[in-house]
Amino acid sequence: MGLTACGGTGTSTDAASAPASETPAPAPAQAKKYTTQELTDLVKQIKAADGTELMVSSVDDLAGQQDPLKDLLGSMNIEPAECKDLAMAGASQPIEGATGASGAKIDPASGVISSVTLASGVSKDVLENNVKSNEDQITTCANMTMSMSGTTMTMKTEKFDGIGSVPGTLGIKTTMTLPDGQTQSTLMAAAIKDGVLISATASGKNAESGGAAAAGALMDQAAALIK
Repeated sequence: MGLTACGGTGTSTDAASAPASETPAPAPAQAKKYTTQELTDLVKQIKAADGTELMVSSVDDLAGQQDPLKDLLGSMNIEPAECKDLAMAGASQPIEGATGASGAKIDPASGVISSVTLASGVSKDVLENNVKSNEDQITTCANMTMSMSGTTMTMKTEKFDGIGSVPGTLGIKTTMTLPDGQTQSTLMAAAIKDGVLISATASGKNAESGGAAAAGALMDQAAALIK
């Protein structure tokens, strides 16, 4: 009886110590890749600070169109020289191969132009590299000079916090000083949520006073729509 009892106990212990069959960890969920139409429909739901609708364009609408800002930057002499590529890369150009849509609004009272852009359809690495190129501009191109036809302007670029509340947002402020001493600021924010790059800007002579709130509201609304 004693041997039988011991044998039974030993069998139970062996069973308990045997490794349980391991359940494979579930593969991480892939972020949805939105179509241009889906992003356009999302942007149409975003409102300006005064509650009015934005002027909406899809990446297909923008394809092949000339970008006046990029054309202007291309004709300028920019120092440091490596900042020219960064400045042109940030000239609101669609990401190659991406789907996208944007919306913009001009505040008639302040003259500030605010806009939001959604981009998807490419890998997370591509989106992250786009954000990084803007971040590189903060360190490499903190102070730039731009000249054309004997006219010289200066631009200061710095990190700027407080544009919206989307986690991981990169905020940038650029201040351009014109030859007559007048300044114009541009606030830009970018963040990636569930495979979508959200970027918002506010620019104009008075952008520094209300631009962060205007761009931040667009960022937050866009993030809330991406689920």
